Amino acid sequence: MIRLKFEYLLFIVGLLILALGINMMTTITSFGLSPYDSLFIALYQNFGISIGFWMFAINLTFVVIVLFMDRSYITVGAILVMVLISLFVDLIGSIDALMAAIRSLPPLLTMALGNICIGSGIGLYVCTQVCTAPQEAFVLVMSKRLKWTFRRTEILLACMFLSASFLLDGPIYYGTVVLSFTTGYIIQAAINLGNKMLRLVNQTKGAEA
Repeated sequence: MIRLKFEYLLFIVGLLILALGINMMTTITSFGLSPYDSLFIALYQNFGISIGFWMFAINLTFVVIVLFMDRSYITVGAILVMVLISLFVDLIGSIDALMAAIRSLPPLLTMALGNICIGSGIGLYVCTQVCTAPQEAFVLVMSKRLKWTFRRTEILLACMFLSASFLLDGPIYYGTVVLSFTTGYIIQAAINLGNKMLRLVNQTKGAEA
């Protein structure tokens, strides 16, 4: 029971850290968006409709692929993750004092801290296996099939998005390239740390039983 409670706590903390990182990155768009956001905008600029539609379409594609490969990764929780992230992003973005403090930071420092928060947040909530967003579910399934680490698979996916955005003349700057090759390492490190914490809590639970 203790371990389950800790897993849910770590899951929520991971999503909050991710939401903080997303808000940080929105303040420095001139340095380049993530490969994923860059592609969403590129698709909108080239084909219209809306950015939200392209985010939904790509996430739906991930869901369909994962359903065919290993449907155990797709649950109601996948929808829950997207809803919670949206709520947390709006919540953090509504805290004027916090956002003002973020905007006062040097842009390069904001990009570095935002990248760390995004990678750490994803890694922490993924390691709990409470539920997984479509994109992370796709990476987990592919890393399992290819026998690659999450980091290596995440970098490959980011490079694919980056290449597609480049071909569509999306908003790519040097920050986009940096994010493509570093976020995967941060996610993997956070997964390793989260797994260690979960094992420690599990061992404590076993000792108390």
